[in-house]
Amino acid sequence: MNVTKSLTPNVTASSNKRMMVFILVLTLSGLENTIAELIPEPTLGPIELGISSFIFLPLALVFLFPYIEAALAVPLGEIVFTEFLLGEFGGLGEFGEVAIVTAFVYVAAQMVHDLTNPRQVFLAAVFAKIGAQIPATLLDMGVIWVGAEEFEAVAGLPQSVFIIEVVDMIPEAIITGLIFGAIPTMYLVPALYGKVEPLLGIEPRPRSDASMFADVGVAHLLVLVGASVLAFFLATAGFFFGIPMMETEALPNIGALVGLSAEDGGAGIFVSLILAFLLLLAVVAWGRSDDASEREPETLSSRE
Repeated sequence: MNVTKSLTPNVTASSNKRMMVFILVLTLSGLENTIAELIPEPTLGPIELGISSFIFLPLALVFLFPYIEAALAVPLGEIVFTEFLLGEFGGLGEFGEVAIVTAFVYVAAQMVHDLTNPRQVFLAAVFAKIGAQIPATLLDMGVIWVGAEEFEAVAGLPQSVFIIEVVDMIPEAIITGLIFGAIPTMYLVPALYGKVEPLLGIEPRPRSDASMFADVGVAHLLVLVGASVLAFFLATAGFFFGIPMMETEALPNIGALVGLSAEDGGAGIFVSLILAFLLLLAVVAWGRSDDASEREPETLSSRE
């Protein structure tokens, strides 16, 4: 593993192009999460067997455009288009998931050197989704442990919840992580490579025969650990430091203002779908018009 690589990937693009990528990934993430909300979730006892997201859509774009803004847009899309709009925002702890998912998706994007290689794409997608589930599950366990001590829960309750968390992670990893995550991404990225980038006026990422870990160094590992620590801090800030947790009732949300929150039958979810779809069309149209006005597109410089 090369420990001298910095966190900044050897790619360049103008700020306007990066902003377009951010909005594009944000809308696709919100769109796929909103569609997943409409699908019924069968349960097996306390275990949910439903689809939490179709993460292969935004994940494929992050692999094509390996910017930190694109990685950040993956978890933010769910918050903006589903939780805020439907009044389901869970408080400050929600940003813990943002930190974890952003870090893992960003590092996974740096691991792919040949976007036409299904094996590389598959392994990176597994790392991005299933790898992020491990600290997320440990985070949930930590919050339960802290909360149980704070409120003197029934003896044995935290241990039983721990078991449920671990067992629940298995179908989540199989259904969302593999079936609707890594496997579709493995086929989608090579198919989109060289076709989506011109829509935004960006040259495709250059291919390389380098190892998947060639650009992953100590700095990237520190980011992963740091994101997990930050997520735990955000999730337990109310218990340890008395920081207000920003609950939904204290925040104005669009769904409640227009009477379309989840409590009103979930009608607001269709508003979220329409807004995300319209914004997606607007970004694609913006990218194509901007590309037409330029003779030479922005380029992603070749890797060293």
